[in-house]
Amino acid sequence: MSVKSIRFSGEITSNGIVNFEGSDKNYIGDKIPKIVRESLCGNGRAPNDIKRFKNIKFAKHSYVEVGKSENGEKIYEAVLKISKDCIRQGIFKEDQPNHNPGIVYSKEIFNKFLASTAGLVRGYLFADEGIKRKSSVFISDAVQSSKNVSTIDVGTMNTAKDKKIDADSESGLSLHYKETISGFTTYKFEGAIDLSELQFISTCETYDRKAIDPDYIDFYISELEKTVGGKVDTGFYIKNTASNGIPEQGIHLNSEQVKVLVERFFEKLFDLEIFRGASGRAWLSDLKVMFKENGIDNGEYHKFSSANEIVKNVEVCDFYTKYNEEEALKLYQDIKSKKAEVKKGKKDKVKKVNEKTSEETNEEESE
Repeated sequence: MSVKSIRFSGEITSNGIVNFEGSDKNYIGDKIPKIVRESLCGNGRAPNDIKRFKNIKFAKHSYVEVGKSENGEKIYEAVLKISKDCIRQGIFKEDQPNHNPGIVYSKEIFNKFLASTAGLVRGYLFADEGIKRKSSVFISDAVQSSKNVSTIDVGTMNTAKDKKIDADSESGLSLHYKETISGFTTYKFEGAIDLSELQFISTCETYDRKAIDPDYIDFYISELEKTVGGKVDTGFYIKNTASNGIPEQGIHLNSEQVKVLVERFFEKLFDLEIFRGASGRAWLSDLKVMFKENGIDNGEYHKFSSANEIVKNVEVCDFYTKYNEEEALKLYQDIKSKKAEVKKGKKDKVKKVNEKTSEETNEEESE
């Protein structure tokens, strides 16, 4: 089977909450029940003062349509969700260098990370270094699919007096600790792997996606070959779907090397587990995969017991054609010459306008 992309549909189960809203959300007060809101807003405080309590925590939510009112207006219900960023963090949790921006100061560690499975699959952006790689994996938010209801845990604790608000109080504030909690909850999410993005690593700025520093290309390639297994091909390439594009210099991975990265990604996905201290734990509880060949999504989802099973009978399409290096360099030289010619023409035009303006000024002064 020769495939262009791989789709997957998964289920995550959690006990407790692993993904919370930030304390700076302006609408956080809307999620607090009236009785709690009234207790928090005592002593004459306005409802907006709820936001000043930094110990209020609420899980991330998504809003789904559940029906329509008698007037035909849509009715939405708030359900729990785990954000796609949180899921990505869970998948690549073992890849420590990815979480430390200081790796840029060690070119060896830095380029090892760029050539690692996490760097190749998850992608990266190092603006100061002028390099980036688009992630080849799309993952949606995981939205609650079970019907259990979230609750709010209410507690109190005494704190130091807030002089601005409770100047006349003797005991200080009695704050409420709020946290969205739940029992076992299931979530659904979707994802896909763009194999064309995975197959090519750009080393130039033609399409504004230079992924490595060419000064370290030899070291990078040696590390890349350890990651994907076997020698990689370099040169100028053009995408098969480009009717009249510009060849791009870079590194091309063959079908087996792409499969190595796909297998390692699914190994990480099968091992997905997210911990949030004592607040909760989430794990992958179901996964189905579909292989897309040509046209619309005409395949079927299938369950697999391991990452190796997923890639065993798959061949990856070759999305790129190698371009003659001599012709590519000549094309780039022609483009560079034409750009210089156009730039010179613009400068000459501006110069002529300035000269004409100067002549007209001199004539007026002589009169």
